[in-house]
Amino acid sequence: MDHDNEKQWLLAVASGDERSFRQLVQQYWPQVYGTALRLTRSPEQAKDLSQDIFLKLWNNRQKLSEVDNAGAFIYVCARNLIMDFLSRKVLRTDNLDTLTGHLQADPLPDAQARLEYRELESTLSKAIEHLPAKVKEVFILHRFQGLSHPQIARQLNISVVSSQTYIVRALRSIREYLERHPEGIFTLLALLIAFP
Repeated sequence: MDHDNEKQWLLAVASGDERSFRQLVQQYWPQVYGTALRLTRSPEQAKDLSQDIFLKLWNNRQKLSEVDNAGAFIYVCARNLIMDFLSRKVLRTDNLDTLTGHLQADPLPDAQARLEYRELESTLSKAIEHLPAKVKEVFILHRFQGLSHPQIARQLNISVVSSQTYIVRALRSIREYLERHPEGIFTLLALLIAFP
């Protein structure tokens, strides 16, 4: 479709023309669904996210009058919504717990996986460096040296409950660090499938 026709099409959608919007959905559904499927690896989740993306486009259709390239605009909207969904999923405390627990696993066979793994390790190391001293100490003893909460409590002369609380605080702090440093989220998202 040439630029003038695309602009007219977007203006029609922006003014509330449902027929033009259905054509837009039909035109861009494969691209949006394909992106969602590639990132989520779940046909059901990809379908739900795709519907959400087009619903969001319809609800904000007035903005389409300012758009010059529908494909690029829809791709950015889709990517942002999917990344928001995945970052909420991956940044749950239980997922961070699993991810940090896998840092000492055997090396991964695939070169891309090894690169992503190193990036993840670097991102998590930076997050750990930002922890308060005592929280960091307990976290390292528990996650990287494999000490149990009773062992940590004895070694540091703290209670078992304190040890457990420090781990919860560490995971929350790591999650907050990653939310403030979105470059780390993309590495985590790449590994999300490996650690569901």
